[in-house]
Amino acid sequence: MPVKQRVVEHIIPKKLALIDRVWTNTDQSKTTQTYMARLWQPTVKRYSFIKLESTSIHNAKQECFEHWTKHAGDIKDGRDIGSHHRKLRTFIDEFLEIQRSRARDKQITEKRAQVIGHHLVSLEKFWEEENKPSLDELSRLYEFKWQNYRSTQKAEKTGKILSARYRNNETNSHKQFFRWCGTRRYSSRIPKVKDLKVKRTNAPFPAEYYPKLLSVTRESIKNARNPRIRFEHMNYRYVILLMAGIGCRVLECKNLRWKDIDVRKNGVFLYLHGKGKERTIRIPDRVYGHLMDLRKYKDEHHLNYNEEDYPHIFNTWLSPKATNHYAGEVRRRWMAATGMPNPDDYELVCFRHKFITDALNNGAHSLTIASYCGTSQKMIEDTYSGLVDTQVYDLVFKNTPDDALTRNETPKWLNLSSNG
Repeated sequence: MPVKQRVVEHIIPKKLALIDRVWTNTDQSKTTQTYMARLWQPTVKRYSFIKLESTSIHNAKQECFEHWTKHAGDIKDGRDIGSHHRKLRTFIDEFLEIQRSRARDKQITEKRAQVIGHHLVSLEKFWEEENKPSLDELSRLYEFKWQNYRSTQKAEKTGKILSARYRNNETNSHKQFFRWCGTRRYSSRIPKVKDLKVKRTNAPFPAEYYPKLLSVTRESIKNARNPRIRFEHMNYRYVILLMAGIGCRVLECKNLRWKDIDVRKNGVFLYLHGKGKERTIRIPDRVYGHLMDLRKYKDEHHLNYNEEDYPHIFNTWLSPKATNHYAGEVRRRWMAATGMPNPDDYELVCFRHKFITDALNNGAHSLTIASYCGTSQKMIEDTYSGLVDTQVYDLVFKNTPDDALTRNETPKWLNLSSNG
């Protein structure tokens, strides 16, 4: 039987009314009556209905006033009080749909939209463990309990304690969600949570172990169990060579396409582009040679390999997509095989640091390095040091032996059997 609803009394005209609802179950065996407060929200232009506990009209009217007093401030400020009774998942779904829309409009990457969704899973679990509070109460609880709650949890795949960097990224996604809730007037407060201190190292890869590392990578590729692993290790090796050779970023390597290589009369130039940053730099023939060696390998070991179908230099196995992740486990295994101390302390970016510190030690000025590496002079000076100024290309590679910059023949070890 459909629900019958009637207005008992307009307690505050056009603002607050007492509603009587009556319904009977399907077999007509039971009739249920309940009172509800109906509050008009002029800003969001919708009613909010609140179920009352009272069973008499007199008590229901008093309870109506109590709810009006409680929510009048929120209604005046334009916040949707109906959101107090909605599940967190409802808001998350709405928020993520907006992020997906931003990704379609190229305002953020699709990967970023997925990462935000992944980060919000932990927030929903926290909400459930705190007995499903309202958004404002969740914000308050988050402010005081979140860091302690998350500090003891471990990653599901690795079983390791979550890193400070990951938790900071996760918290930033949560703050973005709370800010959006505030903008949509679903909540009135944004939690204030300080980022955790992240141990950030700019230590370059030790120069004395670099030749050994290249030897280890060669052996790893030659001894790879199957063509796919060999292909992925080749990508990884040449990312290391590229970063150590021109000081580019990891993301810039991922974004590199074959068309970004520009061979001119006055040298070879490379277009680098990352997150909101781009530049074109001249590269030495040695680095150009590394890229051509990789291209030759892929031509010979990747069926029908060509720039149109596989535009990314560091593409994944049998796919035109760029490699999205370089296995840290492989890097650490390679580094450990060199006999170097503390191999776990070095991230892939240490090869960019190696290039910068080598250039500075060879006499390059901080402004020169900043221009070549696509960063600020202040960052270079704060992190490393500053010396003298002169032209970019000549100074970056000053005091480097000529034979180190020239193009050599393809190494014999690259002539691997195609049947792997």
